Amino acid sequence: MRELTVVEVRLDAEQGSPVLILKEVDGERQLAIWMTAAGASGILGALQEADPDHPSSHELMLALIDSLGGEVSVAHIVGHQEGVFYAELIVDGRPVNARPSDAIAVALRAGVPIKVAEGVLDAVGVVPVPAETEPAGEDQVEQFRQFLDSVNPDDFE
Repeated sequence: MRELTVVEVRLDAEQGSPVLILKEVDGERQLAIWMTAAGASGILGALQEADPDHPSSHELMLALIDSLGGEVSVAHIVGHQEGVFYAELIVDGRPVNARPSDAIAVALRAGVPIKVAEGVLDAVGVVPVPAETEPAGEDQVEQFRQFLDSVNPDDFE
């Protein structure tokens, strides 16, 4: 397993859907995971300061695990097939299947590592080519916020 860190969440220019970019900690390869707006929102929420009066479902999950004496130790991205990633959270040493977006959102909130199976990184990891254009700024962030405000959960069924 290789440890990853979150680089960014952005909108895919071609598809207009959210994509999470992860980078291996001790390497150059990156992994792109396309997800729903709700999944991206959960990850973005984990990168911001939590609102103790209005916990997210991921914060609730961590509180429940804690109240039952459990502990999340790591999020694993364990597989990839036909564009779909598979993940699990390790809770008290036992794997619990999860969507990658949920596993990553929980891991970020718990402050635990995100890791990927070496075979997954070998199969779909890429070394980025330096872009000739400047990185997107506030316009792209605002466009993503507008997208999140306009989508309905029923759009992803």
